[in-house]
Amino acid sequence: MPAKYLARNLSLALIVLLITGCASPNAAIQNSGDAGFVSGNGSAVFLAADQRQSAPKLDAKDFDGNQINLEKLKGKVVVINVWGSWCAPCRKEAKELEALFQKNKVDDVLLVGINIRDSKVAAKKFISNFGITYPNIYDRDGILLLGFKGSLPANAIPSTVLIDKRGLVAARQLGPIDRALLQGFISSLVEE
Repeated sequence: MPAKYLARNLSLALIVLLITGCASPNAAIQNSGDAGFVSGNGSAVFLAADQRQSAPKLDAKDFDGNQINLEKLKGKVVVINVWGSWCAPCRKEAKELEALFQKNKVDDVLLVGINIRDSKVAAKKFISNFGITYPNIYDRDGILLLGFKGSLPANAIPSTVLIDKRGLVAARQLGPIDRALLQGFISSLVEE
């Protein structure tokens, strides 16, 4: 087997293990009509400033061709939401995430979506159908998510991770967002 195919297969196997095997003990396996996925139970964690680790390198183009680079976003609070068009909870929270983005962008808060396990066509249709205006990155194989494994991994679909103004991983919610809780996290990070 050529090395490039072996590397790709190993990467895919690692992602499957990350998504299915590393979920928190409270995460439930949900089966939708579209696909099986690990969905978190809504558990959330907010780290004290001295417990935070650097966000991973995330440098990729969004669906519009704009470069998203976490390193260059220091000084802003960044909310990263991991989603798939095939995920029923992702569809349920899409409008709430857009509303949170619209409410908080005046405070220099950026929301970035990371789409995984999808075709580009399905992902673009999801973005269009839900009127999503914040940037979204296509990461079919979940390679970008591997960088979070040392801090607060996004190991359920959907997952939401917050990066503070210093570029440190500050909070995470597994599963569908709790809008009030997420707004509380955002407000706390804006005030820091």
